[in-house]
Amino acid sequence: MVELSQSNDDKLVEKYFQKFYLSYAGRMISFARQYVDTDTAEDIVHDIFLKVWDQKSTIIVDKESQSYLLSMVKNACYDHLKHQKVSETFLSKAELQLKMDSIQYYDISNNDSNETLQVIYSLIDKLPPKSKVIFEKAYLEKQKSKDIAEEMKLSVRTVETHIYNALKLIRKSLKSSNLLPFLLSMVSSILI
Repeated sequence: MVELSQSNDDKLVEKYFQKFYLSYAGRMISFARQYVDTDTAEDIVHDIFLKVWDQKSTIIVDKESQSYLLSMVKNACYDHLKHQKVSETFLSKAELQLKMDSIQYYDISNNDSNETLQVIYSLIDKLPPKSKVIFEKAYLEKQKSKDIAEEMKLSVRTVETHIYNALKLIRKSLKSSNLLPFLLSMVSSILI
């Protein structure tokens, strides 16, 4: 049994660690490959040896080292698989939500589009007077904020604030009526 401690010469510690690594790394990678792909197995084993190296003041190289390393590799593989499962679950949920939004959009867009547009235009009509004028100039007449500001003798920032607030009100109203996905898809084609 060899204990590597800080009192040992650094070159001696490095020599024993290199021997330790060469003795066990291949077996640990083979063990990890039973559970994960080759690249992940190599990454896991290399990470474990880096942790061991960082704790070199407490490394004990003996026959029990293999079972200790196997335990670390097994736990790391388990953690990796658990994380992968969580990631896949998240991606599956996101994919499912996109599909549901797509179905909802399809249902809305296949309904009478004119009726949907009327709802959007009625929301525009309910905007405060100045916001309504600015919003119509920006989105229906496709004027730039700078041009609207000059025409209405306002600052560009004020025009942008009116547009932002108008969009916020429209989105809020549409969110409650399930027409928001429709508006988002139409903003570029109709309102912008």
